[in-house]
Amino acid sequence: MKLLNILFFICISIRLSAQFDQIDTSKYASYRLSIRIANNRIQADSNNAEAYIQRGYYRNLLRDFDGALQDIDKYISLRPTEASTYKSRAKVNYEKGDLEQAIRDINKAIELKPDYYEAINDRSTLYYKTGNYEACKADLLVLLKHNPSDLSPLLYLGYCETKLENFEKAISHFKTILSKDSLYKEAWNSIGNCYFRLGDNAKALQAINKAIRIDPRYAEAYEKRAQVKISEHDGTGALEDLTTALSYNPFLTTSLNNRTLVYIAAKRYPEALGDINLLLQLVYPTPELLKTRAGIYKELGETKLMEEDLKLAEEIENLK
Repeated sequence: MKLLNILFFICISIRLSAQFDQIDTSKYASYRLSIRIANNRIQADSNNAEAYIQRGYYRNLLRDFDGALQDIDKYISLRPTEASTYKSRAKVNYEKGDLEQAIRDINKAIELKPDYYEAINDRSTLYYKTGNYEACKADLLVLLKHNPSDLSPLLYLGYCETKLENFEKAISHFKTILSKDSLYKEAWNSIGNCYFRLGDNAKALQAINKAIRIDPRYAEAYEKRAQVKISEHDGTGALEDLTTALSYNPFLTTSLNNRTLVYIAAKRYPEALGDINLLLQLVYPTPELLKTRAGIYKELGETKLMEEDLKLAEEIENLK
């Protein structure tokens, strides 16, 4: 019973967010047909490796991750030395949410084929997502050496250094990108973020404004500029930038969270409630978000709703 409110909340959030999805039922029917074809091939020949990998592929598209992994494992038992199969297995485990197993799979792929640069790229992404930034950097340097003209590894080297709070090193990587492509908006915006983290708002705004001039619809740059303005207590300017960011990308969770806080500071509680309700459809309901909404309900005189949020926040905290 303790989990009932939490599960109900999550289910409602999923149902509400589903209104934004256009589901192509014919596509899923095609996937199921492909699985039936693979089933027939397997019934005719239980050692048909291609049929297992085909069925696993479509099972994964249908988010039947365990079924997909069973088929991939069967394929591996028949053909154990194909590196690409372990890369496929890593993809399924990644989508399943098991990032550590995905890393083990991708390591096996690279062990079988040391120059498998697609797999090295995938591993760098996995390392980044799991917070292993030093390992990520090592893979990115391999990719950069293999293809010096590809700017993506440089960008993510900068991201890694930013995560490690090595802001000067990060800026150096981003500036290297700009020496090759002066209109690389992500590099300008990232430089702005680094200067902001270093406390130099003037340089931060200069770089972020450059990103916006390159792409006036660059939502993430407005989001970042709003953060600078919030730090300078410019609530009006921050609100304008956050609203612009969300007009270009309504699902920027950081912008929704920050605009909620700006609305609260301005005592615009109905607008704050609208933003945090949307935010809670997009992210897991953390105790912090629920307590923030409870505070909004309090200001609106919604005592019962406030108490429900505080109770749910406490239940989630007790699960940790």
